Amino acid sequence: MRLFATETSPYARKVRMALLEKNISCEVEWVNLRAPDHAALSHNPLGKIPVLLRNDGSAVYDSAVIIQYLELLRPDPAIIPRDPEARIETLRVEALASGIMDSTIAWVLEQRHTAECQNLNMLQRARSKVSTALAMLQEESKAWKDAANAPVLSLSQIASVAAVGYVDLRAPDFLVQFPDLLAWMHSMRLRPSVSATLPQ
Repeated sequence: MRLFATETSPYARKVRMALLEKNISCEVEWVNLRAPDHAALSHNPLGKIPVLLRNDGSAVYDSAVIIQYLELLRPDPAIIPRDPEARIETLRVEALASGIMDSTIAWVLEQRHTAECQNLNMLQRARSKVSTALAMLQEESKAWKDAANAPVLSLSQIASVAAVGYVDLRAPDFLVQFPDLLAWMHSMRLRPSVSATLPQ
């Protein structure tokens, strides 16, 4: 299998971490999304990454769908609980983490405009969404104190690492008011799936 990704995409990092946690071999091909003919375009008409190219040549996208596919491909070790209530909780936290990624990326893209062209209301809304979601994620992380040494990370934890790692990369000042969440992230750094996927 081959995964089309960028080194900084939090969505791609989520998939890369899942592959490592589940010990699934997969080649990673880095793409330049600014190139008009980048490799992922021929497999995803939206031109977004990550895209997982299966051995039969068919493509799976986006990150949430790829994760579900990986669980079907190799059920053990499971990163999504099989118990229905625990499964819903895990997918809820994944959605929360994805919202942090979405809003942070929106903030980053707006920041790239010249000062006179920036939508200040949009910037404020995006930052507010990220802060509110980080506060909730900080509460979630209090139950994950021993995650760094767990046999396998849950999707909740994988998605949270990817989301918080991206905020730390692009807007680190957003995290200043969440010391417990930062402490949890620091405790996760030596886990192989986390250290091997650090954004460059």
